[in-house]
Amino acid sequence: MSSTRRALYDLFCKIRGIHVPKYIRQYREADASEQRSSIFTSKLKTLLLHCQHSVPYYRRLFQASGIGVGTDHDPFAALKLLPQLTKPILRQQSQELCSDDLGKRVWFTNTSGGSTGEPVRLIQDREYSERSAAVTELYSNWAGIEYGEPRIHLWGSERDLFHRRLDWRTRLGNTLRNIKLLNAFSMTPERMRQYLSTINQFRPRLLICYAQAIYELALFAEREGFAVASPRGIITTAGTLYPFMREKIAAVFGCPVFNRYGSREVSLIAAERPNFDGLVVSNFNNYIEVVDEAGNPAQPGIEGDIVVTNLVNLAMPLVRYAIGDRGILANPSDSLGRQILLKVSGRNVDMFRKADGTLIDGEYFTHLLYFRDWLTKFQVIQRSTEQVVFKLVLCDDAPPAELDDIRTKTQFALGSEVQVDFEFLAEIPASASGKYRYTISEVPAP
Repeated sequence: MSSTRRALYDLFCKIRGIHVPKYIRQYREADASEQRSSIFTSKLKTLLLHCQHSVPYYRRLFQASGIGVGTDHDPFAALKLLPQLTKPILRQQSQELCSDDLGKRVWFTNTSGGSTGEPVRLIQDREYSERSAAVTELYSNWAGIEYGEPRIHLWGSERDLFHRRLDWRTRLGNTLRNIKLLNAFSMTPERMRQYLSTINQFRPRLLICYAQAIYELALFAEREGFAVASPRGIITTAGTLYPFMREKIAAVFGCPVFNRYGSREVSLIAAERPNFDGLVVSNFNNYIEVVDEAGNPAQPGIEGDIVVTNLVNLAMPLVRYAIGDRGILANPSDSLGRQILLKVSGRNVDMFRKADGTLIDGEYFTHLLYFRDWLTKFQVIQRSTEQVVFKLVLCDDAPPAELDDIRTKTQFALGSEVQVDFEFLAEIPASASGKYRYTISEVPAP
């Protein structure tokens, strides 16, 4: 069945001019070959040459500093001479960070709150989107799954929550890839029973889930004595997977659990795979640095700030992007040039709780704040089942209608009786540990 679906999906992509299947084959072949390092070096050189000649922001940096990237130059040396790209710079210089040839590209707008709660607006092109999809499939393959085999995504679907339908192309693509979507944003006891029944009926080989959502589903299944079919593996993302969560998920579902790390700005960055300690960076789409407070390379095994260079989005290149997370790089990279993140810290997503026990993933509330141009930074706190507070740092006056929209959608998820307050602040500090939590629930688990 999987081979038939693959053939149909390849035909579907060919008709639509989509290159995802081709990239999947390229990545899988290169992943196990000695060509990995040369492919990555070539991509980095292509990216920096493009930035030097076609992106106003980087062109000025190259000219002002005398940095050059010729065809015979070491791209790593040039990369490390460039300053970090911070979120304030990304917001302030968004036009100058766009490529001169943007009009010739197929592109779209994206946005992210990231792990720091500082929303940024991004331009991403079609090649970035397709190569990101290919890396997603590569990471699924690391978990032992072929595309076309059945899988379930326990994911954040605002469309389902607001009764909107996916467009027919997306629905057809999901059908051909044998994917079912379950909504992680609203998990009532009845809905969790339905999800467990769906898993037992559909028998997916793979579950790809928000970390906190699949943990709560595992707790519910255990509490209810609900026997659940075991997939071949579970991939968690969009939140910290703590050891106690991994242990519970693996025990209830009877399969290995693989953590995955990424962001909307640069898509997937790294993932766990068998026989490796830590999160393996594919390096086909992203290159990672870990730096200390002065911006110098952190010693291997020492925690520092993660800096990402995305290699495939030429519409709006993110070079040495300070993503807002912290992590630890292993040393040395293996003989094939792989980078391995021993740890990623600085991200935490809480589940919000209704009085009746319904769970709402904290990412639902970050999604409410996407595409709000007047917003610089945010934090959402559930004080009780009766009160939610949005702490907001503004760059412009917040339109009352948009605040009403946020309040309405918050009450839609948590209940019309919930009090929604807004606090407008000059700054939102990090916690005592230095980590920033962008959603916090103070309601204890039962």
